[in-house]
Amino acid sequence: MTRSAVGKAVARLEARLGTRLLQRNTRSQTLTEEGQIYYERCTRALKELDEAEADLDSGRMEPIGRLRVSVPEGFGQLCVAPILLNLTRLYPQLSIDLSFGDRTVDLIEEGFDLAIRIGPLHDSGTLSARLLGTQHISIGASPAYLARHGTPSILEELDGHAVISYSRSGVVAPWNVSPVAGRGGSSDYRLQVRSQISMDDIQAIAAAAVAGYGIAWVPCWLLSS
Repeated sequence: MTRSAVGKAVARLEARLGTRLLQRNTRSQTLTEEGQIYYERCTRALKELDEAEADLDSGRMEPIGRLRVSVPEGFGQLCVAPILLNLTRLYPQLSIDLSFGDRTVDLIEEGFDLAIRIGPLHDSGTLSARLLGTQHISIGASPAYLARHGTPSILEELDGHAVISYSRSGVVAPWNVSPVAGRGGSSDYRLQVRSQISMDDIQAIAAAAVAGYGIAWVPCWLLSS
């Protein structure tokens, strides 16, 4: 800027503030008392802006602050929690608040930054969602159970076995089974099984199957644990 442009800008600022910022004479200019106060306040404000931008830049390079996450109970405990706990070692300025449960949460109302869920999102139209992976589910039983009762070779033979199923509010969930050779079709179909035992906790179902109480339909991530 030219000297005259600077002078005009200062004059406009003085007019807006309603006070003189500079004491002028033919050879020099000095700050008035009001001008000195205004200068010091502006200097502090600019420094705070620089520090705020530096904090944002460091946040982009290293996570800092509090992250509140809602996860399904079983999957969260076995698969998500170990990953998030390890993040706190990698990034000491990051704090994790992890909530376990299968209920639908209101992210905004309850203050969650992130929710991880398995299955279709019924309210995904109002959320920003990303597919993280595909869950594979298998039908399995303990070796001890199969030794006592035999191994079913076709799905229809499940009727002669003790079946452990997932239920919620008294309603037993069907098994979504992949196509079997000779049945035709290319998409999964829903198999409604007759259950001797039903539970609303997938980890309890897996534990019962491992203990030899029957055949269960459980996620592969739970079997591997």
